[in-house]
Amino acid sequence: MPARGYAHRVRIPVILVALVPVAAGLAGCGASVGGESAAQLVPTAQRESAAHLAVPMLEGAGTLAVGVPGPRPTVINMWASWCGPCRKEMPDVQQFATTHPAVRVVGVAVNDSVDDARAFAREVGVTFPLGFDRGDAVADAYAVSGLPTTVVLDREGRLAATWPGPVTSADLARLTAPLVARG
Repeated sequence: MPARGYAHRVRIPVILVALVPVAAGLAGCGASVGGESAAQLVPTAQRESAAHLAVPMLEGAGTLAVGVPGPRPTVINMWASWCGPCRKEMPDVQQFATTHPAVRVVGVAVNDSVDDARAFAREVGVTFPLGFDRGDAVADAYAVSGLPTTVVLDREGRLAATWPGPVTSADLARLTAPLVARG
């Protein structure tokens, strides 16, 4: 009897140890181990200032300001061309950007090659500003643990919501509507 109890106790940790790399791999590119995300807005009084960064533009010269206050709420979508869920969600992010001009939408290619990121953005027809996160400065500043990840900032440049995993146009509309309505 003790041998059986010992074997049972050993088997559970071995199974858990075997599943950890699988869960970590899934978390790296859009899959959610705990199910679909349902981000909620952080109450105004509890919002922290977002990191203010500038990254090189994916196309052309100059930089893309990330995390800065402005006249509109901001959606920052972090993605990579090699990430299947990122590829699936990008048309929705583009649709949201096109249909919601009261919200600033920017994208940041993370852990990707410039050429692959450019090719993917052209393939999808992305029209909102895109930056390239050299050295993972943006991903680190926003504590991104997997792609895609979308961050929503209020007009004051404070973190209003974080959405790990794929997001839809409807999700973005729901999250940003109260921020737009606050005038």
